[in-house]
Amino acid sequence: MAIDRVNVTKRGTRRSQTDQANGLARTSEKEPRTAAPSRMKELDRLSTQIAQSRTERLNEVRQKLESGTYRVSAKAVARKLIESNRK
Repeated sequence: MAIDRVNVTKRGTRRSQTDQANGLARTSEKEPRTAAPSRMKELDRLSTQIAQSRTERLNEVRQKLESGTYRVSAKAVARKLIESNRK
């Protein structure tokens, strides 16, 4: 099973930052509390990287649609329709 889309937004990292500022962040007893800021930075970096990647992909698809060169496999569309109806 392939992952087609990852939906990560800064909203999730902002909420975790707010929760942490309010003392609501979950911490593991095995991990020191100092790890949280570095994790937040890493999550923010990854979120930005995913957003940029998604933007690039959307621009590529938009360009292909406008030029008429975007092709979709009927088999792939049928597979996705069937998968979405099974949920």
